[in-house]
Amino acid sequence: MLSVALALAGCGGATPPAASPALEASPAASASTPPAAGATATPPPSPSVRGFSLQAALDAARTAYGAPGALAVVSVGGTRTFLSSGTADTAGTPITATTRFRIASITKPIVAALVLDAVSRGELGLDDVVGSLLPGVLRPEPAVTVRQLLDHTSGIFDETNDVSTPADIEADIARLSAPALRAEATDTLQRALAGDRVVASDRVIVALSETHDRYAPPGAAFHYSNTNFQLAAMLLEKATGRPLADLLRTRIVGPLGLRHTTIAPPDLAAPEMRGYAPADGGTLADLTDDLVWLGNGGNGGIVSTADDLLTMLEAIVAGDLLPPALRREMLTPVLESYGLGIGESRFSCVTGWGHQGGVNGQASIAYVASDGSRGAVIAMNLRKDTDPNLYAVADTLLCAAG
Repeated sequence: MLSVALALAGCGGATPPAASPALEASPAASASTPPAAGATATPPPSPSVRGFSLQAALDAARTAYGAPGALAVVSVGGTRTFLSSGTADTAGTPITATTRFRIASITKPIVAALVLDAVSRGELGLDDVVGSLLPGVLRPEPAVTVRQLLDHTSGIFDETNDVSTPADIEADIARLSAPALRAEATDTLQRALAGDRVVASDRVIVALSETHDRYAPPGAAFHYSNTNFQLAAMLLEKATGRPLADLLRTRIVGPLGLRHTTIAPPDLAAPEMRGYAPADGGTLADLTDDLVWLGNGGNGGIVSTADDLLTMLEAIVAGDLLPPALRREMLTPVLESYGLGIGESRFSCVTGWGHQGGVNGQASIAYVASDGSRGAVIAMNLRKDTDPNLYAVADTLLCAAG
């Protein structure tokens, strides 16, 4: 299980119509796919839109993928419907409207909104040079801007997705020039391999990423990198003097009246929806709390409910959290249909903005129509070699009304 946590394998870039990839834990090897955990004995009446069963669609997707459980919130025309299928864990814990899960890289639109909020307050500039704001953290040349972090055109290497084994991490650690960072990274890796619950610091993750060449010159190409949002969170703390968790609480959670949204770290409590990957012998390995690569949480640390998450994304897309000019900047595709921390996708009935996420045995997706007329959040608690194709599930649920 530790090797799964240490070897994160994500996709290399956004491929429309789906949004960009996420912070993903590569599943453990398995010769077979375990059956789904038991569903509720007496399912609730099937919610429907014009006779189409949303419940049946979610049940079919979960069963086909073999996940113990799935949850969703669907909004059509201002009416929200909560759906659950299966269970939150293999012990049979029911899924409810307040079941929390790790939203993984759907954190990125939220962090981007916080960066843009800081821009609106004059604390940061989108074209500020990151190396000048965080001296000694990035190589000075070629210079990377704040904007290039948010739209994934920085070219900065993604240690959490593109390094696959502890041996590769050890090799990167050996290349660190600063003795203190090398010692810290070595200690973090050894503790993680020993089974300790440990989170690597943002500084270590960035330093390990910087032992690699850039994918491309800044601004030249899109390449998804979790390191970009480790740096974005570092910039927020430096510019505002406040940690990411505090900014999330005061700028988004409080104003929107949310009750179930936090970020890890500092909140290391386990969410109710556990995350699994296939393990030897057809069993499931629980990866929920293998948090070594979350760093400061900027790349994927938020824990939330489907309803809270949809509320946040609706507010971002509607422009409720930002001045109009910055909302337009955020929702302007640059490369690969990606704006500032958020992706544009064309569903069969609507164009939407959002993100996908995957970490530690959980897969999720959240999209809101550009006009706010529809939205959906979906999460499943299994990650394996095949993709659950939550984009297709979201298309079905979003477009059920025709």
